[in-house]
Formats: sequence, structure tokens, C-alpha cells
Amino acid sequence: MRSLLSAGLDTTVNGIGAAVYCLARFPDQFERLRGDPTLARNAFEEAVRFESPVQTFFRTTTRDVELSGAKIPEGEKVLMFLAAANRDPRRWEQPDTYDITRRTSGHVGYGSGIHMCVGQLVARLEGEVMMAALARRVARIEIVGEPRRLFNNTLRGLGSLPVEITPA
Repeated sequence: MRSLLSAGLDTTVNGIGAAVYCLARFPDQFERLRGDPTLARNAFEEAVRFESPVQTFFRTTTRDVELSGAKIPEGEKVLMFLAAANRDPRRWEQPDTYDITRRTSGHVGYGSGIHMCVGQLVARLEGEVMMAALARRVARIEIVGEPRRLFNNTLRGLGSLPVEITPA
């Protein structure tokens, strides 16, 4: 239980922060969410794809492998750039656009396969609940100061996001 809660903490906090930041920067998308609160889960998922709270992860090769013509021997460390994959134009149409109607299935914001984030289900549920509450109770989210990023080699999050909320 401790692993689940601690793993779900960073993904939840940084995912919700990313979603609020996106909705504040893209008011047309917030209006779309307000008009259709069933998009709450997707608004959160798209923020995780767009902002990628987990930026990078190392993995170790279990066998010799060739990737794009480069040979990587067994036992080597490989740095995966999850954020880059989530903006790859070969996978995503208009990858630098935050669109809450986008089909987000396949983003790697929580990793992939057996190495997926153990807390992702908690983060997704809490993110969806938060986005639905914002859609029902908030008319406007406005950034009123300079957002401040937290510095971390793996995580991308906000230390502060000064916003003004206008109730619905």
C-alpha cells in the first residue's frame, strides 16, 4: 500500500497541476470541458500527454538490440524520453496542441508495459474527479503570476501556479 500511495503522489500532483495549467492557458479547451464534463478524464489524460509529468526513465537492455541502426549491447543503460514520445509527430497529429477531444490512448506519460507507474490508476481517478469538479464549479481559470517549475531530472511539475478562479 505504501508503494502505491507514494508512487501515486507525484503522478497525481504533477498531473493535476499540468491539467490546471493547460486549462488556464487554453481557455477554449476549458470551455469545451465546461460544456461537456464527460471529457474530464480525457482533459486529464491529454494534459499528461502534453506536459508529461514524468519526462525520462532509464532502463537496462536484457539482450543485444538494434534500434534505428544503432547496436546496443545487453546490460547497457538506455534513457527513454517519455516527453518526446508524447510529442512525436509520427504518432500524434498536431502534437504541440492541447486538445481534450484527442484520443490519448497510447501516450507513455505513465511509462509502458511491466514498468508502468504503479500509481497511475490513483492519479487517473483523482485527475478525472478534479477536472469534473472544475467543469461543474468554475467559470474561468486565469494565470495571474509567473508559474514556477520545480527542477528535477525525471519529473516535470510546478512549484507554484498563481491562478484566479472565477466560480460558475
